[in-house]
Amino acid sequence: MAQQLTVKDFESAFGAKLSDRIAKIVSGYEFVYEEFSEAERDAWILKILKTLQDNTVVRAGEHRLEQWERGWAENVALFAEKKDPEVAIPRYFGKYPVIRFRGKFLKPLSPHFEYQMVGVLQEWLFEEYIKNVPAIYEFGCGTGNNLLRARPVNPTATLHGFDWARSSQELIARMKGEGVETNISGARFDFFHPDRSLHLSPEGAVFTISALEQIGDRFQPFVEYLLAERPKICFHMEPISELLDPDNLLDWLSLAYLKKRNYLDDFLTYLRDLETQGKITIHRSQRSNIGSLFIESYSVIAWSPRN
Repeated sequence: MAQQLTVKDFESAFGAKLSDRIAKIVSGYEFVYEEFSEAERDAWILKILKTLQDNTVVRAGEHRLEQWERGWAENVALFAEKKDPEVAIPRYFGKYPVIRFRGKFLKPLSPHFEYQMVGVLQEWLFEEYIKNVPAIYEFGCGTGNNLLRARPVNPTATLHGFDWARSSQELIARMKGEGVETNISGARFDFFHPDRSLHLSPEGAVFTISALEQIGDRFQPFVEYLLAERPKICFHMEPISELLDPDNLLDWLSLAYLKKRNYLDDFLTYLRDLETQGKITIHRSQRSNIGSLFIESYSVIAWSPRN
């Protein structure tokens, strides 16, 4: 039987009241889904277990740069052909017809279900953290689609998209040239080897979305870079293992997949240590209760360097 997610469902997932603006956005999406049967759910769990035993699964790390170059280059080619900013939506959304939401698997029936769910979470965080800043920096920006989503929340901020793949900068330049967004720039940035000559506004906001996941436990150079630059706020939508429950089946599967892929590990623990040392203040660390087949992908952390 088809059901539909409501504003109250998202408020329950985030543990927060949504603004009238975001509530209107939620109501404008369909978010129609069905519950899986027991057999269907078991089949998806079996797929995850088989994947965890698959020795050909590619691990994240520096060696994957060329794959990301090729991936974003496909979006460049599409934009060159169609001149449509919709082609900036990464193709990994909706890869499998399964959504994680509030500890359950759901079967999405509406188009762009996962992308729009993530969009609701982004809208909430953007209202919280970028509404009044003069500069917005996304690291690991890929196609720049998250920066385009940020624009309506802050119409005047300068947008900056950083990524290690040069095809990312090409796509941002093309969108700027076509007038999709004019107050935007792109530059190369490597999480593994941060460019210390790249300076940030002390009143600016930094964010990452499904980007730090690709660097495993090698996040210290990036955090040290941010500590040196001292932006006003940093926030992340990333898979955070410390927030999951290893005694819960779906969480355990998520944790196992994070390890299998060499995704982000011990990031929140590191930030908590920095807070204990008096170097940062953590404003938020929570689950969003949103994810895809293999992982709960979008936990939230927000923090600021201390003076």
